[in-house]
Amino acid sequence: MGAPVNHRRMKAKYNPVPNAKERAYHEWLLERELCFCCWQMAEVVHHPLQRHPDQRWRRDHEFVVPMAADCHMRLHAAGDERKWAGKHDVPAIAAGFRKLAQDEGIL
Repeated sequence: MGAPVNHRRMKAKYNPVPNAKERAYHEWLLERELCFCCWQMAEVVHHPLQRHPDQRWRRDHEFVVPMAADCHMRLHAAGDERKWAGKHDVPAIAAGFRKLAQDEGIL
């Protein structure tokens, strides 16, 4: 007979809907940042498709980049974020925005 198994989660369970803190972070990004690729007004936040060590899970609501709606639609229409982004390292940009929000007390 082995030791009892602890079935509690190590991380919070993924929620497909952003919580209040995550929504506030998204709004904060959209109010102060431009689209990372075209430098126009950001209208949406994009969850990077490429993986990064700082991501908590695939659709991490704290791991996003601000984008203009047209750029966002073109990115998804292209079907390949890495090819679409070219020289942009989308996951690294998302990690930078998360760090900035943490440093400023948003997250």
